[in-house]
Amino acid sequence: MEISATLSIHGRSPTPKQAINVSKDWNLIIKHQTKLKNDHAILSTYTQMESLGIAPDSATMPLVLKACGRLNAIEKGVRIHSCIRDSDLIRDVRVGTALVDFYSKCGLVGEASKVFDEMPERDLVSWNALISGYVGCSCYKEAVLLFMEMQKAGLTPNSRTVVPLLLACAEMLELRLGHEIHGYCLRNGLFDMDAHVGTALIGFYMRFDAAVSHRVFSLMEVRNVVSWNAMITGYLNIGDYTKALKLFSSMLTEGIKFDAVTMLLVIQACAESESLQLGMQLHQLAIKFNFVDDLFVLNALLNMYSDNGRLESSCALFNAVPTSDAALWNSMISAYIAFGFHAEAIALYIKMRLEGLKEDKRTVAIMLSLCEDLNDGSIWGRGLHAHAMKSGMELDVFLGNALLSMYVEHNQIDAAQKLFDKMRGLDVISWNTMILALAQRYGMHGRGHDATLAFAQMLDDGFKPNNISFVSVLSACSHSGLTKTGLQLFSSMVRDFGIAPQLAHYGCIVDLLGRGGHFAEAIALISSMPVEPDASIWRALLSSCQVKSNKKLVETIFRKLVELEPSNPGNFVLLSNVYAAAGLWSEVSQIRKWVRDKGLVKPPGTSWIVIGSQVHYFTATDVSHPQSEEIYENLNSLTSLIQDMG
Repeated sequence: MEISATLSIHGRSPTPKQAINVSKDWNLIIKHQTKLKNDHAILSTYTQMESLGIAPDSATMPLVLKACGRLNAIEKGVRIHSCIRDSDLIRDVRVGTALVDFYSKCGLVGEASKVFDEMPERDLVSWNALISGYVGCSCYKEAVLLFMEMQKAGLTPNSRTVVPLLLACAEMLELRLGHEIHGYCLRNGLFDMDAHVGTALIGFYMRFDAAVSHRVFSLMEVRNVVSWNAMITGYLNIGDYTKALKLFSSMLTEGIKFDAVTMLLVIQACAESESLQLGMQLHQLAIKFNFVDDLFVLNALLNMYSDNGRLESSCALFNAVPTSDAALWNSMISAYIAFGFHAEAIALYIKMRLEGLKEDKRTVAIMLSLCEDLNDGSIWGRGLHAHAMKSGMELDVFLGNALLSMYVEHNQIDAAQKLFDKMRGLDVISWNTMILALAQRYGMHGRGHDATLAFAQMLDDGFKPNNISFVSVLSACSHSGLTKTGLQLFSSMVRDFGIAPQLAHYGCIVDLLGRGGHFAEAIALISSMPVEPDASIWRALLSSCQVKSNKKLVETIFRKLVELEPSNPGNFVLLSNVYAAAGLWSEVSQIRKWVRDKGLVKPPGTSWIVIGSQVHYFTATDVSHPQSEEIYENLNSLTSLIQDMG
């Protein structure tokens, strides 16, 4: 502020020499703010310079553009570009490169490419900026093609060139090109000099062969904590938790200073491998090295205890850390739900709301997952939907899919359809859920064709179906009697999409054939399955026998079911329904006697209400509630009033 005051003393304009000095002073401020990594301050300083008519030089303009890129300040960066378009600054290679980098970081890789093409002079940094930009925006082919152009232009790639290219090769599964880049790095000393190159090679080879990746890691002369983390991450991704933990042990033995990322990885390995004792030791290590102040590490520890069946430890950890971090609350609520403590989960969510903590989309999605276990879950779900919209949450794919699943689970198909039509962006999960909804709604009424039309629309919109997509549409065909269509889709699944049939798909086809009366074909399919048929396959066939009753076949199928699931009362209920549909009432009575003699009981349904911040649970004939005597008195009184009114 002192500088601007100097300019206005007595209304005198500064001399050219003074103006240059003032400009240098402002540019020094921006450079200092860059060292402090204060991007907001950089843009604020630049705005003040604009208002005073002071132009940054070619050294500081890139700093301003980089701040715009890091803050995703697209409007600001585009305006700067517009202002300097006709100035000498635009011809400076550093400024041009900064613009390429800015547009790339903001996801506008097309604009970055235009700036690159218009640059009168380009150096290696410029080429690297656009290659990195392409890779960052998942334009892997474009990155490789640009790399080839760069070589034709006579430039020599460096480590900043090959690191993003190796990522592109990994994503495209381009083993040959990755090998060539690896060879180039070895010939030119990049592998031995730069740990980033070795780390990139670790990630690349992990997509193909973990042993080769570990060999690269072993040969690295220069390794940093990022290299170790990359190798541990690789083992985690392929599910080899033992090797991930052994590598961390080697890290400790060699005296390598690990960081919070390392802690997150090894805690996750303990959670996945159910290594509770080692996880507890890691907790102590986190305390010793002050990582317990990191909320990400705390969250990982909480989940580790929960995954290892130690809910009490998760609770103790949560209660010991007073925090307004939504992620930690979400993890604790999820843990309660996973252990079946629904009342505690709801109570904690209500407490979160009462304490004024701002929940996020994940909080809503977690609570929506609870709705399927509640008798009036659709009411609770609609309330969560309304609250999310009132709170200004964006109806993106993540939140939209969670809400779709809730509505479909409770057969609220109209609400699901309206939501589906409003969602910003869809993915294959959205389509699968909607196809399932249409299958549920119309399948029983012979309108499964609606689900097949939705499936066709998904394909037309460019979405690739997965195994769940086919389960949904095959189920619709089964319930609607679309035998020919279902068999064609089943064949297409294998032939056109390369999806190997799973038990769920076989179950749909068995049901499809059974409902069509093709029992011989259904049994032949079961006999030819490459996997052992489970109870769900035989149950599907037994269920279809309700349409074409065949007592001998029914008894054969039921014997198979009882062999696989001797204690499942649902199988006896299903058989009873088959006999009842055929009018065989003596057999129905016999089955009910079997169920009583075996002591098979279906678990009772549960209801709940929230009064204030307390959740009250009830089951049929329940007397466990502390106010049950008073509740039953009121219930009896209401029953009498209803009877008196006829």
